[in-house]
Amino acid sequence: MIRLFTTPALILAAAMTLSACATPFDVSRNAPLETMRPVIEVPMHDWSIQSVAINVPRSLTVSEANSIKPMSDIVWRGEPLGDRHAQVEALLNRALSPVMRPREGAATPVIVTMDMTRFHAVTERARYTIGGEHEIEFVLTVVHAETGEILSGPRAVDLTFAALGGQQAIAAEARGITQAVRITQHLQQWALAEFAPARPDVLVTAQITN
Repeated sequence: MIRLFTTPALILAAAMTLSACATPFDVSRNAPLETMRPVIEVPMHDWSIQSVAINVPRSLTVSEANSIKPMSDIVWRGEPLGDRHAQVEALLNRALSPVMRPREGAATPVIVTMDMTRFHAVTERARYTIGGEHEIEFVLTVVHAETGEILSGPRAVDLTFAALGGQQAIAAEARGITQAVRITQHLQQWALAEFAPARPDVLVTAQITN
């Protein structure tokens, strides 16, 4: 279960700096030099996120093969067999909606669009043996909510991070730390790092409880 709580930004920043997990994501991993720039290209303190549009195109291929690394764009085993495109879209919405919200006092209303290009979690076979990576890749665009002017992007973002495997994965699941929980936390960490919080001195984060 995910429980949201608030913590002072300076404390969280220090913790993220000191932790071995301080940089669990790399938004520019394997990216060409011209894309290695901050997501926010205009002063972010003036932005108020009005909505987040997450698009998971039906053109993305899906695999249900229980191999180590299926050759497809979408691999998701965190929910029962079903519409994987819709499941991925819902997962991202649940993860990001608590932390990407309108901000009081900001003068520029914006819409954030995320066009998914890859969502590759791990299969049962990989999860209970060698592990692997959670590959979360999308194109990010930020536009003015009223004028439609592009304020940032389009820009490729890669949030790939290591997935648990073997006994680590089994132990994590026993504590309620599923693939969905870890991906949710990872996405929220990225969003809080890239976009200003609702209050400059407080960040909203997620805590895992059994």
